[in-house]
Amino acid sequence: MSKRYGDPIEVEVAGGLPLAFVWRGRRYDVDQYLSSWLEAPAAVRAPDVRFHRVLARPAGLTATGDLDPDGFGSPLGAVYDLAQENTWRLARVWD
Repeated sequence: MSKRYGDPIEVEVAGGLPLAFVWRGRRYDVDQYLSSWLEAPAAVRAPDVRFHRVLARPAGLTATGDLDPDGFGSPLGAVYDLAQENTWRLARVWD
C-alpha cells in the first residue's frame, strides 16, 4: 500500500543520488537506492520531474534481530519516492 504526499524535504546528495533526507523534522538514512525515472508534468513548459525510489529508515534505528513469521528480518524502514524538481519533495511512501 502507498500514501501520496507533496511535502518539501531536505536531501543530502552524493554523486547525484540521495543519501539521506529530512521529512517533518526527522532524518531518514537511505539504506538502498532502488531506481530513478523521469516524468513529464502536466504543464507543457514545466521541466521534467526526476523521481528517486529509495529504501530508507529513520536515522538511529538499527536492526533488532527480530524475525517475521517467515524467518526474515523485520524491516525497519519503508520505500520512499523522492521527487527532484527545483526543490525536493516526498512524493510517496510504500509500506
